[in-house]
Amino acid sequence: MYIERLDISFFRNLTHVTVELSPGINFFWGPNGAGKTAILEAAHVLARGRSFRSSRSRTWIQHGADALTVRGVLCNEAGMLETLAISKESAGKTVLRVNGEPEPRISEAAQRIPLQVLLPDVADLVFGSPQLRRQWLDWGAFHVKPEYLRTLRSYARALKQRNAGLKRVASGAESPAHLVTWTQQLVAEAEQVTDFRLAYLEELEPVFVATLAALGPEMDVRIGYRRGWNDEESLHKVLGDMGSRELKLGSTQAGPHRADIEIRVGSGSHAAKATSELSRGQGKSVASALKIAQARLLADREKRGSVFLIDDVGAELDEDHNARFFRLLEEMDCQILASSTQPPAGIVGHFTDKTTNVFHVERGHADRSPDG
Repeated sequence: MYIERLDISFFRNLTHVTVELSPGINFFWGPNGAGKTAILEAAHVLARGRSFRSSRSRTWIQHGADALTVRGVLCNEAGMLETLAISKESAGKTVLRVNGEPEPRISEAAQRIPLQVLLPDVADLVFGSPQLRRQWLDWGAFHVKPEYLRTLRSYARALKQRNAGLKRVASGAESPAHLVTWTQQLVAEAEQVTDFRLAYLEELEPVFVATLAALGPEMDVRIGYRRGWNDEESLHKVLGDMGSRELKLGSTQAGPHRADIEIRVGSGSHAAKATSELSRGQGKSVASALKIAQARLLADREKRGSVFLIDDVGAELDEDHNARFFRLLEEMDCQILASSTQPPAGIVGHFTDKTTNVFHVERGHADRSPDG
């Protein structure tokens, strides 16, 4: 799958921009504030319904406009063309259309465009909050097993209901006996979420190890899963033992919503947390390997190519790492939309087999150029 064309209207400083994209690498370069990142951001909004820069959609809409629109023409795995279009109004309304028909579920766009995002802060996947790693894990499980999304939403509903029940019991509005049903439902959904995640990580882990070996051969890093409660006890028992604490806090203190992906350097008794052992640059290599491994597994297992959005290409990485990084991407069946303030000659030179489009971006306009 790849995006054949993007039509962007009233998105930040992009009034009307159309770019015909290569199934290989598409490189956008120009000065800061020119609109390079906005083009990548528009592709992200099309695929996921949200931005990677700001959660307030009003800030994406060009000043003076009532709405923004991003339309994409996609070429799917069968070679057939499809269209996706998303509009966001300043009043907050979002409309997604798939092949011209209204579609209420943003997940339909996400399913069609397996999107990987590598931003300058990608190392936060290693050093940042567990929520970032859970989102990364859930993205991968969803694209390999789309039915996982239904399970994850069922767990979210059960969690919301149980949390509301805890507050009602704490206030005296309900008897503690009412929590039994919510707890049973939460535990049942939690077990399914955990099973999906563990099965996915079991498949992904060797792909990650091989990817990191190609990207950063000097590092020995492994990944594992922490369930969000004591592995030696059932979730039902853990929640029962937490009764008074949960009532005081008004929220569920154990379960998949508190899970984390362990990233450790070394193995056995000598293993240590990556956060204490890795430099920022090494963390960026590990995070990049985690994302590339997901795309490799999806390609191997489901024969589906991913779309990579890479903002500020080469930031914080040396030339040797860049060469290994782009060599890995070239070996994969993926589309790349990348941005940089520098002309792309050195970067594009890493790609010998992929077709390449280069765009010079300035003042909200993107013009195709033969060599950057």
